[in-house]
Amino acid sequence: MFRTVRPGDAWLAGRRPFLTLMAEAAEHLGGRLELEERFGHVGRYHAPGGAVRPIFGNALGLNAEAAAMLAADKSYTAETLAAAGLPVPRGAVLFSPAYAARMQLKNEAVAAALPGPDAALSAADGLGWPLIVKPNSGSEGRGVSRVETPGHLAADLAALFSTDDRVRMEEWVPGLDTRVTVLDGAVRLAYRRLPPMVVGDGVQNVRALAEVALAALAARHRGPKLSVDDPRVARALAAQGAALDTVPAAGAELRLLDTANLSAGGRLDDLTGRLSPEAEALATRTAETVGLRLAGVDLRAADLAEGTADAVVIEVNAAPGLDYYASHGAAQWQAALDLVTDALSR
Repeated sequence: MFRTVRPGDAWLAGRRPFLTLMAEAAEHLGGRLELEERFGHVGRYHAPGGAVRPIFGNALGLNAEAAAMLAADKSYTAETLAAAGLPVPRGAVLFSPAYAARMQLKNEAVAAALPGPDAALSAADGLGWPLIVKPNSGSEGRGVSRVETPGHLAADLAALFSTDDRVRMEEWVPGLDTRVTVLDGAVRLAYRRLPPMVVGDGVQNVRALAEVALAALAARHRGPKLSVDDPRVARALAAQGAALDTVPAAGAELRLLDTANLSAGGRLDDLTGRLSPEAEALATRTAETVGLRLAGVDLRAADLAEGTADAVVIEVNAAPGLDYYASHGAAQWQAALDLVTDALSR
């Protein structure tokens, strides 16, 4: 059942910020927002003129189906961008044994040509160590890990192939992650994403510090996004000479992951209005190449305020999330609200 949702509606309490952003934007535009009652994941925006737009998750009905499907496939996106002359990391795709078995029933020749787990080491050697391993589809940093040894590679592939048919292996590119949100050819938001970390107090061990930090994150964003016992945490700590039972000195910083994603407890540094013209151009051209009107473009570089000489496009998201950014502060909330308002008005 759908319900009309307005700002201040008690139904919004405890739900993700994006729903409130949409309700405020709809009211500002003089329209009406309807959301399904259970989760608010699906809905409709009724514009003042009578037009009705579907809403699904973070998708506001702006992007064409083919463009959104392309963006959801990380390897095809990288190939498309590379063909347009845009910088992307070198990568390779591996297929799960289960997928190969299903394909065998349809086309034996195609199944025989699919690279599987047995091709992982040669692919890794070609890409160079360390490397990134991640699902070929998905969002919010799910399953993304930095791999430094063949043992870690085998373990991560086994874990990923238990849930995913295709895995992307990608060369590791030094630098910092930046999300740039583009709407109709213009950069609207930009923020650097930093890995989750703990700061020592000289008393508590890393596990205790991390549990407090992750519990606070879960309370703000409806559920845990990262577990202290995630093997990626132990791996990141070991690279810094630490473990979960380590008691860091007061003020000492330890990162919990080698990758940065806000949904996994990462931190953000707002760069809106501070990117170089070259960085903005790279983001807008990326969105245009994939065919997206609204896009979250993930770039990696040392400093995008200075330029794009070392920049690469990591991923493109057709339904960029705004929950974590909007929750960062009043200025970020207003910027996110302006973006949603403009998106619904088009």
